[in-house]
Amino acid sequence: MIREAKEEAGIDIKPETLELVHVMHRNELNGDEARVDFFFKCKSWQGEITNMEPQKCDDLSWFSLNELPVNIIQYIKTALEHINKGEFYSELYW
Repeated sequence: MIREAKEEAGIDIKPETLELVHVMHRNELNGDEARVDFFFKCKSWQGEITNMEPQKCDDLSWFSLNELPVNIIQYIKTALEHINKGEFYSELYW
């Protein structure tokens, strides 16, 4: 998580600022590959959040959980819904 935050968002985070809030076991829509995703809440960071991979990501923006963009990736939207309900584990596309 620490490495990915630096590579993708240009911020520095410390392990003690991270909290694991959700685990999702999902299958790809075509059924070819299963994944386990871990979602963390970060309480604080240093630096300015910047899109460090514009070739992979169109935009980095903050949204209310009640006003997510229509083009959000479905499994991310589903994970956020479970997190908002306080549910630690979910499965998708099985």
